[in-house]
Amino acid sequence: MTKTTKNGPKSDILSMMKKDGKVTKPSVSSKPKSSTPETHIEEKVNNSDPSSWQVIGSHLIKKLPSSLSISIDKIKIAAFDLDGTLIKTKSGGKFARGPDDWQWWNDNVVEKLVEFHKDGYVIVIFSNQGGVLAVPKSSKSYINFTTKLNQVTKELQSHGIESNLFIYASPKRPSGKKSQTLPNLSSDSLHASMRKPQSGMWDSFLQDLKDKDVLQEVDYDNSFFIGDAAGRKKDFSDSDLEFSKNINLKFQTPDELFTN
Repeated sequence: MTKTTKNGPKSDILSMMKKDGKVTKPSVSSKPKSSTPETHIEEKVNNSDPSSWQVIGSHLIKKLPSSLSISIDKIKIAAFDLDGTLIKTKSGGKFARGPDDWQWWNDNVVEKLVEFHKDGYVIVIFSNQGGVLAVPKSSKSYINFTTKLNQVTKELQSHGIESNLFIYASPKRPSGKKSQTLPNLSSDSLHASMRKPQSGMWDSFLQDLKDKDVLQEVDYDNSFFIGDAAGRKKDFSDSDLEFSKNINLKFQTPDELFTN
């Protein structure tokens, strides 16, 4: 882990939310190198990515940075929902048709993330993924999800965001008779605790910081969470808004951050 002690000027969050910019997406391609099923799966999941995906029981998918650069006394958190906030489908459908069916929510997303990264923020993604089965890792939904997120992170890396990026996803609990034979099946209560608006993914993030010997406190005054489930008439729920309340972070919608 890399730590620096140089203190940079603190940027006002609202001032960062009024800049316009366009970002051109680089193309991403992947080619499996092995014909054996298990190796083929691991190659797809870890394609072009230096850090590995982890599955905790059957209730949590996470991806931790290979390095951290904390340059301030307190840690500023820029936290985001995924679907409908950072990305949307290319097809225009509600759900992605495959791992390549995604695009940035708008042209300002990457520029804003780069600004936050340069200003010393730790960027964290918290996503409910009720259509993804994390166990077994050979499940099509798990491979599609991690392959898509590998594409997202690879593009962010091309813009200089190579550290301080955490990803957490709450998957679906396996059901049916076959699920009872899975060795890592988590309880219903564990699965429920990880789904927003519950704070389980946030709690896991805080524990992961400690495990990486990051002992600084969270700068709650300058941290925030962005999500599209805000309880508005057009929203499917208020889970993002309530999640932000449960973890004590200021809340905004992607419309407020990326379009104003």
